[in-house]
Amino acid sequence: MTSPHTQTPQAPAPTAAYARSLHRAAEAVLEHTHPRAPLRLTRALAEEVVMVALAPAEAAHLSGTPTPDGGRDARMLLDCALTDPDERDTLDAYLSVLRGRTRARLRRAWTEIEVLAAGLREHGELDAAQVAHRVACAQGIRASLLN
Repeated sequence: MTSPHTQTPQAPAPTAAYARSLHRAAEAVLEHTHPRAPLRLTRALAEEVVMVALAPAEAAHLSGTPTPDGGRDARMLLDCALTDPDERDTLDAYLSVLRGRTRARLRRAWTEIEVLAAGLREHGELDAAQVAHRVACAQGIRASLLN
């Protein structure tokens, strides 16, 4: 007979609605944290666009939820943004770096992502003002808890 203390409890599998809300919230948080787009495409803006495209899949990786189907093709976006032929030789390495940056930003913003995901599950969609309000509230709560 096995002792109940030796078995590790299994966490319940996340629902599809929970996973979808996390993926959308991750994308929204990264979109929200970037200032308004300049009139011309810069390297920083191109990287931000690619990182937003990577956000749902990276959020799925971090949360252990299934990777979402569809979405924007981050590799194609990055390839279109590169102008120097030599840069195209390192496309996969560059994409790997951006994938790592995306994961790091998502980890730092996980509180905001969870708050937005809860709002998405409750309301179905959020406008820009609602996203900004929820992000500000989550940041305020985190700041008060850390201080």
